[in-house]
Amino acid sequence: MNQQAPETFDALRQRIRDRFSDLSPHLQRIARASLEEPNGFALNTTPVIAESLGIQPSTLIRFAKEFNYAGFSDLQRVFRQRLIEGNATVRDQVLERDEASQAIDTQADLKQCISAHVACLEALEKTCDIEALNKAVQLLRQARHVYIAGLRRSRPIADYLNYCLLRGERSCSLLDFAGGMAGPQIATISNEDILFAIAFPPYSKHVVDALMDAHVSGRRIISLTDGPDSPLASYAEVSLFIGSDTTSRLQPISGAVALIQTLAEGVTRP
Repeated sequence: MNQQAPETFDALRQRIRDRFSDLSPHLQRIARASLEEPNGFALNTTPVIAESLGIQPSTLIRFAKEFNYAGFSDLQRVFRQRLIEGNATVRDQVLERDEASQAIDTQADLKQCISAHVACLEALEKTCDIEALNKAVQLLRQARHVYIAGLRRSRPIADYLNYCLLRGERSCSLLDFAGGMAGPQIATISNEDILFAIAFPPYSKHVVDALMDAHVSGRRIISLTDGPDSPLASYAEVSLFIGSDTTSRLQPISGAVALIQTLAEGVTRP
């Protein structure tokens, strides 16, 4: 949490009580269990708690975020500290479980990551604009050369698009932000070329600037971003959207990779 001193259990318990009526049914189930069985919250692992409540581990993370904690393990420390301060024997038990649970938590992390990726792919299947996807395929098929812009989380997505197009013997290149040559590359884009810009919050300034330069020059642009309010969507001829997951600390890119692979299949098909 963003505070000078760790929150006490009594303070957290009061906040949970105050917020209880505003929580969703799943989160109320967690809140009720945390107040009725605080020892279980302190001593059990994330998968065990989730299974006992009939919820996904990611729901525990959402609960923690509701109370301004970065993750469930951060919130769980408040419950553990309550036991440590109250009983020396329990203190040793908590410390022993902390050490023994590291391998188990890795398994929980794996399950959580898989769940996040599955949710991302399922959301893509339900929300993908097939008309926009078809139009993007046609623009890419007609392009003489495809320039690809992506940094930070979007960089591996950009790399994968570049790889797929090259495998299909399509002319393409990544904008050279590291070497400082993205500007000169943008200047060489012709009316027969396409800029494919990829960015998600927080949007990379370098990618947004490259897109704006291409737009001012009247060049054709396809964007892959999070929604219609994105600065990339405002200036692109076609925009493809992948919503941001709100429960994962590291946003999954599986949806974007699936979308890129779909584009590549359509573009490189004879």
